[in-house]
Amino acid sequence: MRKGQMLLEVVLALAVMMLVMVGLVGLSTRSIKNSDFSRSQVEATSYANEAMEWIRSERVRLGWPLFFPKSGSTYCLSSLGAWPVVGVCTNNFITGSRPGMDYTRQATLTTIQATTPQRVQVTVTVKWDQGGKIYSAKQDAIFTQY
Repeated sequence: MRKGQMLLEVVLALAVMMLVMVGLVGLSTRSIKNSDFSRSQVEATSYANEAMEWIRSERVRLGWPLFFPKSGSTYCLSSLGAWPVVGVCTNNFITGSRPGMDYTRQATLTTIQATTPQRVQVTVTVKWDQGGKIYSAKQDAIFTQY
């Protein structure tokens, strides 16, 4: 063995190990971000399902004659229990299960024109901000007079 050859081999081995470590750290970081996004998406979908079920129960509780006039409007559903004032969500947040994760939930009820029996399309949208980007989860349903 020549002088310095062993030192060169050690330096090359360290360089290869560093490249592998940098790749693993990058992969881990991406995996954690994807996991965090998936968790947020599941929570948003759960909030959308909850709102859709509440609207469905309101349709049954109120009956069609009182439910149908609510169509043609957008409601901010930060909490469920009573029909909120008509309007788009601005500062009405649902606090998520993780600190700093807030969602807005709104429902748009649209009359489907010229149909017999009468029908109302309901779209529930839950939005959240994650990493400076706005994401959303939607649920759609059509309610029919019976």
